[in-house]
Amino acid sequence: MPKLCIFAGAAAGKTADIQTTTTALASSLSQAGFDFIYGGGRTGLMGAFADGVIAAGGYIEGVIPQFLEDIEVAHQGVSKMVVTTTMHERKMLMYEPADGFLILPGGLGTLDETMEVLTWRQLGKLSGPVFIYSPHGYWDPMRELLSHIADEGFVHTSEVSDIFWAHEYNEMANCISDYF
Repeated sequence: MPKLCIFAGAAAGKTADIQTTTTALASSLSQAGFDFIYGGGRTGLMGAFADGVIAAGGYIEGVIPQFLEDIEVAHQGVSKMVVTTTMHERKMLMYEPADGFLILPGGLGTLDETMEVLTWRQLGKLSGPVFIYSPHGYWDPMRELLSHIADEGFVHTSEVSDIFWAHEYNEMANCISDYF
């Protein structure tokens, strides 16, 4: 089974249906046979995604650093939970087994992980595809920024053109399933 690394906010955001569509996306991908690894939290979109996987009977592994375990409240229902000592260890344990990366709406942590994965792909340290779920155009400004960076010659166009974008959860689920 392909394993996707999920990046998502520990907050739910202001738009109520994003949490609902995140759960539906997780359920759909679980039913299609995907396994997941994510940041381990039970709150916000991280929790919504985990809940969708669990409800569909899928496999989801959480990785959370000790200092965040209480703040984000580690999800107790996941298939496996790993507690790390540092954020760097967390990231390595999430990135290495992943066959691809799915980015959901989130804050600075999600943005940090996304940029790091894109950079590591550019440097040849990761090779999995990147899928960005952008409901209500959430990540559209990032897409414009990446295009601008490429247009200005600071990244090869091919390194940002092979990112898969979708605004609707069923479109994202189909894109991921078609890829694998």
